[in-house]
Amino acid sequence: MRRPSIKQAIAKAFSMQIGVLSKNREFWATTEIINALNKKGVEPAYIKTPEIHLMLGAKVDAIYEKKSLSTLGAVIPRIGRSLTQLGVMLLKHFELMSIPSTLSIEGLTTARNKYLTLQALYAANVRIPESVLIASRIKTQEPTEYLSPPLVMKLLSGTQGIGVMRVRDVKEAGPIIDTLSELDQMICLQKFLPNPGEDIRVFLVGGEVVAAMKRKAAPNEWRSNIHIGGHGITHKPTREESETATKAAEAVGVEIAGVDLISVGNEPYVIEVNASPGFHGLLEATGVNAADSIAGYAIRKARH
Repeated sequence: MRRPSIKQAIAKAFSMQIGVLSKNREFWATTEIINALNKKGVEPAYIKTPEIHLMLGAKVDAIYEKKSLSTLGAVIPRIGRSLTQLGVMLLKHFELMSIPSTLSIEGLTTARNKYLTLQALYAANVRIPESVLIASRIKTQEPTEYLSPPLVMKLLSGTQGIGVMRVRDVKEAGPIIDTLSELDQMICLQKFLPNPGEDIRVFLVGGEVVAAMKRKAAPNEWRSNIHIGGHGITHKPTREESETATKAAEAVGVEIAGVDLISVGNEPYVIEVNASPGFHGLLEATGVNAADSIAGYAIRKARH
């Protein structure tokens, strides 16, 4: 029996539809991924995340705009933090439908909780800052007995630098913890890693480093996130930085990942693993559009 030619195999692979899940089609990253799929000859199917209807019964199905999604070759979920709970159920449903996804349930669940992320990194022997989880303040004990300032306090579900506070003095810690505990917020305390207001973002797709940038904080700011005024410049990661970022993404179970590092004495520490990372700032800093790698990865994962 004759094997199909390369041209026939490509034609078969490119006859599929790949779903792009996003809250808004006009989001920059969503548009770029759709464009990248089009350029590769694959038909993208935009799916507005909150409007998918999931069905369990005689058969498992997902319906969007009165059409079944069962024929999709794969999905690229861009799950915003506000839709994490829905995202977990969607990913489980696609798993039941045998539709490959570029984001796993484990990856989304772990990456969206900063302490679960730290536990996964610790178990994989990835360097992390000394960390303590605080659910409430014990009146007879100061949290700074565990770690002395300067400290970084983080909400477990914060994103884009929001919910991250630096504490320089012992007297500052208690009132902040009291306030957040009153609001039913658990807090992660971390030893502050000395740095000149900068970190390194390594972007990975399918375990491969696509590009990296050094992010520098805006004036009068110590957090370097692009969304709060930081700016990126191209960065060639060292071998250890690349290996650390790759190991971190694998440990958390995230296939398309933005891994944030701070190097102390040439030793990289992981401070964040993002499950749905933006890449506009990365493009501006490096000239690399990660949408191309994301589209290619989804095509390789797709069922043909």
